[in-house]
Amino acid sequence: MKASILLSAALAVLLVQPTAVVAQSSVPADLRRAMDQRVAAVAQADAATWDRLTADNFVLVLPDGTTRTKAVRLAQLRTQQPSAPAPVTNETIQMLGNTAVQRYQAGNTWVLAVWSKERGGWRVTLAQASPVSDDSATLRRVIDANLARFADAFKRGDAAGLATLYADDAVELNPGLPPREGVEAIQRGFTSFFNGVTATDAKFTTHDIVIGGNTAIERGTYALRLRPKGATGNDIVDTGKYLTVWERQPDGLWKIIRGISNSDRPPS
Repeated sequence: MKASILLSAALAVLLVQPTAVVAQSSVPADLRRAMDQRVAAVAQADAATWDRLTADNFVLVLPDGTTRTKAVRLAQLRTQQPSAPAPVTNETIQMLGNTAVQRYQAGNTWVLAVWSKERGGWRVTLAQASPVSDDSATLRRVIDANLARFADAFKRGDAAGLATLYADDAVELNPGLPPREGVEAIQRGFTSFFNGVTATDAKFTTHDIVIGGNTAIERGTYALRLRPKGATGNDIVDTGKYLTVWERQPDGLWKIIRGISNSDRPPS
């Protein structure tokens, strides 16, 4: 109850006084230090520091609407691997007496944190995480550029270049073959494919994109002209359709995490 009241009050002030943001130099030194330490603690999986700077009644609201208590987050931190902290950008801080509302961007996530001064120190009582979403026009340009790179690498028979467009844990599903799981298996699959044929032309066309936070589902069609190596005769012409799931990675790049395609040609 206390956390929801604090969040409601904080948001009300932000809406009524959108320009009343405290200058960084006016933020209490102990609060600034606590904010920096807590961001570092999350990245470094420093459960002890995070525990000290988090209120017992803490609640985290995730992008899907589910919540996590302090106990659950502590358990997650204790099993988490340390990583480099994402740079904090676009930060604003609103002071409300012994309460502060901090909003910032860390990588691909917006974070809203409500701090309260209690027992002589600053602690977070409530936090909310939301994905930083590209608008549809921006994402379409990104996918168009990635498809151009894909088509160029495909026509050059560059399996390694194609693999750079896939996430490490990507899965590729192709007709008549078992799933290729992981970017290394996907690269080996392309290498085997190009050992048998040369792509004389390749075109990939996006028809629509469904966007959900840091994930986008692309539906499209392809048109390929393939020339078997060491064989004579006509090229193989194939057309078909595909679904590709793109996901924004921690470094901001969009990569393929799932892909499936099938031909329009009738079964032989």
